[in-house]
Amino acid sequence: MQGCNRSQKIAICTVGLPARGKTYISRKLNRYFNWLGYKSRVFINGNYRREICGTECNSQFFDPHNETAQKARSDCAKMALQDLIQFLKNGGDVGILDGTNITRERRLQIESDLKQSFNGIQTLWIESICNDSKVIQNNIRLTKINNPDYCNVNSDEATIDFLNRIKMYEQIYETITDDENLSYIKTINVGADIIVHQVYGFLLSKIVSFIMNLHTYPRPIYLSRHGESQYNVDDRVGGDSDLSELGEMYADKLADFFFKEFPTKETKNEIIFFTSTMRRAIHTSDVVASKLDIQPLQLKTLDEINVGICDGMTYTEIAQKFPSDFQERKINKLGYRYPRGESYLDLISRIEPVIFEIERSRQPVMIIAHQAILRCLYAYFHQNEIPEVPTLDIPLHCVIKLTPAAYFCDEKRVLINPQTGEISIKEEYVQEFVRSKSKQKSFIDL
Repeated sequence: MQGCNRSQKIAICTVGLPARGKTYISRKLNRYFNWLGYKSRVFINGNYRREICGTECNSQFFDPHNETAQKARSDCAKMALQDLIQFLKNGGDVGILDGTNITRERRLQIESDLKQSFNGIQTLWIESICNDSKVIQNNIRLTKINNPDYCNVNSDEATIDFLNRIKMYEQIYETITDDENLSYIKTINVGADIIVHQVYGFLLSKIVSFIMNLHTYPRPIYLSRHGESQYNVDDRVGGDSDLSELGEMYADKLADFFFKEFPTKETKNEIIFFTSTMRRAIHTSDVVASKLDIQPLQLKTLDEINVGICDGMTYTEIAQKFPSDFQERKINKLGYRYPRGESYLDLISRIEPVIFEIERSRQPVMIIAHQAILRCLYAYFHQNEIPEVPTLDIPLHCVIKLTPAAYFCDEKRVLINPQTGEISIKEEYVQEFVRSKSKQKSFIDL
């Protein structure tokens, strides 16, 4: 992130029939880029069409022989593209055009408009192909019939109408071919097969790797800090201290919690368990692993933020010995790098491979690590703005259970009393579709 040429503009354009996961991929990529620190934004053709033409457009509106509707949809798509271009001109790094773009003529026009607007822009086309009827039906059921187009229509009628809409698009659908001379990725049947053509460069190569790890299988992700350490008691930063007495109690109660979450041997064997190489995390993880009879994978990538020469100090001591550093950290906690240590931006770069592993996994994932690490991971899944990362609330003795879905992420916080084992639960529902849509309205000028 910090070593790339940020003057390079990138446009990503989706291709494919409705209900093929284009918006899912667009939102995932947008979240990933913003988490890395790039200025990224999604421009959804359908949102423009709803704003201009309303939400009561049935399948006949998408008939390619309906010239009036065809012109209206084309005008909306052009507006989306122009807003994307303006976003990149105003300092954006990555613009994502989420639309069907199913004709060769349309793709070549977009490519031409982008090249005329920018010298040397990189354009990547992502075509999502799906021939699995079960996947398509499931996508329609989970996302499409709940979108604003069908807010006053029962689910059966909505499904029939949407399937008819797909048939309208199928009449003119042209898959990307090599003679269009485009850089493209084709993902087939939710990543079962991937074709990559003429994709070059640092960031575009990362996109390929990222997409290869995507899937739509729901699975829980458990995040927990280690039990209270002796340094937590002393209010010291860094170090490799072991657990306090209270921390040892939490490790026992945490093991009991996970034993109830995964009551059978079969479910326990499915768990993918990551922890750091620091004593307080290893000690906590070993207690859990022993109870569940599983083996955690220790990753140095998950070690706490490196505080450099401030290791072992209290914040009071840091303020006294390094007053300028202490003040700089207060002003810019995100970008501040401890002397001979790391910043939160460094952490995000460091744990990127862990994000890939989590995205790739189709089994439950359990991570026992540290506050700064879990803040970065949590921010990725909840699409927090990068400046929010250093202040996210990741308390001790709490399990955060995340269940990502297509356009939302369920969250359950389980607070565990280390002494009594008493559990209190707080549930939240963060719907990315709604959050992103509300942000969309702030930059569409209609």
